Amino acid sequence: MDEKSTEDNKNYITIGANGENIKLEVKDDDIFNGLEEKQYYIVGYDEDNILKSIDVNEFIKDLVVNSMTETPTTGDTFTISSSEPGKFDDLTLLDSSKIDYNNDGSEETISLYTVAGKGPDGQIAWDDGQNWTLVIQGSDKDYVLFDDYIQLGSLHFYAYFEDEDFVVTTVQSGTANLKLTEYRFDKEKDEFIGTVRFVTTGNVNMIHQAPLKY
Repeated sequence: MDEKSTEDNKNYITIGANGENIKLEVKDDDIFNGLEEKQYYIVGYDEDNILKSIDVNEFIKDLVVNSMTETPTTGDTFTISSSEPGKFDDLTLLDSSKIDYNNDGSEETISLYTVAGKGPDGQIAWDDGQNWTLVIQGSDKDYVLFDDYIQLGSLHFYAYFEDEDFVVTTVQSGTANLKLTEYRFDKEKDEFIGTVRFVTTGNVNMIHQAPLKY
């Protein structure tokens, strides 16, 4: 968030997103007063640029800061170590599957979540953008493969074995990008090795995306 302002008794914040500055009206005074300039937030807003949701996320901060100095390219690799089991009860479960990724005889679960909630009709109330989380959940540890904000886009995953290796491949789409990432489990190191297999470059203008099936 770049700045806060008050005009004609209305509160506004200006945020930077996708290389643009967006001015949003904040109707809740308590929320407005609690916001900090130069902080990193996950936001949701409607077509009238009225703020609908806002949350602090330090993980997003790290991603944004890194993206300012490093643009992912095909072949880039990174590692994902295990973490303590997390709580995802406040998120909406989109898809899940039972797996035994390390062949230890015990099944774990790979789950895809979004921060978008469900409306009274049971349908997901999608904003222009929301956070998505893809995590492998075990009894004593998790692997968070993806936890990021996607603007006007979606995330799909494919989990499979390639010979003896367990692999998860994600396809991330947005208004100006398409990215395919492979996560391959290294049993000896007990971690996932992520590799960017494809990413669009240059000035991309997405013409069409298949509708969400979730």
